[in-house]
Amino acid sequence: MEVLSRRREALGHIDPEALVAAQDFLRVAKRMLGAFGEAFSAHGLSPSRYAALIALDVQRPSMAPSEIADRVGVTRATVTGLIDGLMRDGLVTYAAEGTDRRRKSIALTRKGEALIDVVVPDIFKRMAELTAPLSPDERRLAVRILGKVEDGLASARLAETKEETRS
Repeated sequence: MEVLSRRREALGHIDPEALVAAQDFLRVAKRMLGAFGEAFSAHGLSPSRYAALIALDVQRPSMAPSEIADRVGVTRATVTGLIDGLMRDGLVTYAAEGTDRRRKSIALTRKGEALIDVVVPDIFKRMAELTAPLSPDERRLAVRILGKVEDGLASARLAETKEETRS
């Protein structure tokens, strides 16, 4: 890598193959998001809105906002705006959690459920098409590899949090 070789003194400790792999992951992720962008926007969704609705669909009857943030991979502050937008569109609502009426959770509305019923077949078809060139073994390997990359992201976030705490 040209950039790495020009900065060998500062970056010589970094494995060039790791950088190539990370850049390839970023390029493919960007293309995948683009491939789904049209499908999401045709239904008034973004990747985050879709992920939140799917999380709620899977975790019925409801989820706490913090659980949605963790599942979608956004901050708790970001999930508040996400939920507000989904509420404005009538796709989710607040639901009292158990007997504690002060603790709120988020639930799909019928309109949200109906949207998922329309969106899921289209999105899942696109997902299947994108991974069709891979054999079943290659798909399982890809899932394992991406899991390790995600573990690396979690470790990096933890290290950043510790660094911020020390500052």
